[in-house]
Amino acid sequence: MNAKDESSALRERAVVHRVERDALGKGGRLVWDFLTLFAERRYAEANGYLAPGAQMLFPGGVVMTDCTELPQRSAALYRWVRKVFERFDEYQAADGLVVYNFGTLQGAWLDGEPFEGVRYIDRFLIRDARIVDQKVWNDLCLAAAARGKP
Repeated sequence: MNAKDESSALRERAVVHRVERDALGKGGRLVWDFLTLFAERRYAEANGYLAPGAQMLFPGGVVMTDCTELPQRSAALYRWVRKVFERFDEYQAADGLVVYNFGTLQGAWLDGEPFEGVRYIDRFLIRDARIVDQKVWNDLCLAAAARGKP
C-alpha cells in the first residue's frame, strides 16, 4: 500500500475515543462538540461555540480568533488531522469553567505519509456556555522533525 492509500485508509477509519461523550460534564460535552466540528472542517459552525473576543493560542504563539483561520495555517503543515480523545478533566475556577482535553493526533503529512500517536493537550476556559479561551499544546513539531523531512 502506498502512502496515499495509507493516508486515505487512516482518514476513513473510525476514530475510537477512549472516553464516551455522555459520561462528560456540560463543559466536556461542549468541548467535544466544538472539537468534532473542527475535525469535520465545519469551521463556521465551530465559531458559534466561541464567545465574542475569544482567543485560541496554538503552538508557535499563533493566535486565532476565528475558526475559519485554521485551514490557511494548517495547509502548510499537514493534509488533515484528527484528535483521539483520551480524557477530559473539568473544574470550576474563579474565572469560569476550565476543561482540559488530551489524547493523541492522527493524520497525514503534506506528502501523504500518515501519522498517529502524536500527543496533544488543550485547555479551554468557558463562561456562559461559550469558549472564551483555548490553549493548544502538541508534539507535531517533534513528530515532523523525527521524520527528517520538512
